Amino acid sequence: MSVSLPEKTLYRVLILYLSLKGCLGFVDVIPKEAIALPNENATFLCTLRVPLQYCRVLIPGIGSLNLNSKLQSRKGVSYYGNGLDSGQCGFIINRVTEENNGKITCFLGIETEDQEKEGGMHLTVARAPKAPELEVARNADPHRINDVLQASCVVRDGRPVANISWYLDDEPLLDGLSMPSVFDYVKEDLHTKVQNISRQLHASDHGKHLKCVATHPAMQQNTASTMKLLNVQYPPLPQGNPIERFGFELSQPGTIQVEIEANPQPMVEWTVREQKIQAGSVDATGRIHAEEVQDMGRGKYLANLRIAAITKQDTETQYILTAMNSIGAQDYSILISTSPEPEGFDLGVGGIVGIVVVLMLVMVLVFTVIIARIKGKWCFSASSSNRNVENSDTESVQHTDSKRSLVPKLSDFFAKKKEAASPSHQSDDLNAPSEEGESDKKNSAPTDETLTTTDKNDSNKDVKEHNREGVVYAELDLVNVNPKPVVLKTDDEKTEYAEIVYTNEEGKEKNV
Repeated sequence: MSVSLPEKTLYRVLILYLSLKGCLGFVDVIPKEAIALPNENATFLCTLRVPLQYCRVLIPGIGSLNLNSKLQSRKGVSYYGNGLDSGQCGFIINRVTEENNGKITCFLGIETEDQEKEGGMHLTVARAPKAPELEVARNADPHRINDVLQASCVVRDGRPVANISWYLDDEPLLDGLSMPSVFDYVKEDLHTKVQNISRQLHASDHGKHLKCVATHPAMQQNTASTMKLLNVQYPPLPQGNPIERFGFELSQPGTIQVEIEANPQPMVEWTVREQKIQAGSVDATGRIHAEEVQDMGRGKYLANLRIAAITKQDTETQYILTAMNSIGAQDYSILISTSPEPEGFDLGVGGIVGIVVVLMLVMVLVFTVIIARIKGKWCFSASSSNRNVENSDTESVQHTDSKRSLVPKLSDFFAKKKEAASPSHQSDDLNAPSEEGESDKKNSAPTDETLTTTDKNDSNKDVKEHNREGVVYAELDLVNVNPKPVVLKTDDEKTEYAEIVYTNEEGKEKNV
């Protein structure tokens, strides 16, 4: 006989089991922390894995509220979730105010528990900090080149704490930064952040703005900044010597212009053919006028030398410009020419380096392709293999054809001498060759071209036919690595010696 337990009893058993396992000891809170601007909404959700008996929240500036899906919104707070039966205790603060900033607590009651469960979260109501303050150490003002600039940025009374970034004009500064310090004020939950920077000054820093930028969600456009103009003093900077200027025309006025970088403004002096010309004056001839220096801004100045009418001597003269200020001096050598400016003359170092790098990459690519083709790698491997097979077959056919074609072609060079002498005389000549012949045979034995016989059956037949004509044929063997002269003959013939016969200008035969 089976007994069915009531549903309420089963529920209590399940709750007791989960309690013993520790599954009811933790309240899930989403989110743990939230940042909201005044008048914005803020939503939180507290959850347990079992149905809830009640849901209560404690909010700064509002107090304690009992919430469920059946209750209407009160004090700007309404229930959020799928109901207490789902174990969810959520709420929405419809319009956040400064008073709501701080810790919020939710309290969850369970039917089988004598103590309620609670979860905590933190709501930060953003407050914009004060404008950032930039302080520069007054160890030297103005600064000089290679001095170490030390500056500090302070962003006060923000909630939450603000972020600090450093810039030189629009260039981010990432080096030389200290770890930021944060000072908290508990009374209003406000925070002040301080960060320092150290940087060695360069000539290029002159005229730029050192910026401290604060980022905060409550600020307009989320950022605020303060800046200081840097005044860096340095001597006239060197340039590549000589400085070349093109495009001048003979008998026409011309102006030599040189841009100088310096701070403070330099004084200039021109030297033309050992004559010094101060700015604002002319040379002894009255043809050459040195103008006053023009300020182009941010440490750049323009020095002009006007020539009334360019002569050939002017194009052969070296002009010296001396610029000096309280920090130092610098000489510049200038040459002028009537030739047009070469193409790419004004590319600068960066452009020239870029061209050289591109050319080197192209050369490396070309050499790689050539080596790959020679070694038959990559996409050349298949074609190289096929080409080797075809070449091998072609060479075999050509070699066979050459064997057959060499015999008739050599008939003009190797011939048996026809003489009117008696057979006995011929026999003596054959058996007793001359000393000159012996010497010739010894000297001609090691040659690069080798005489060899053809197939044995073909050779016997050919020799017999050629002997009737008094001619002995031989063949060049281009394959044999140990060359030696061999004369075609039949087995029953005596040794015959080949002689080269040619006719001299008088029509007489001559033996070699």
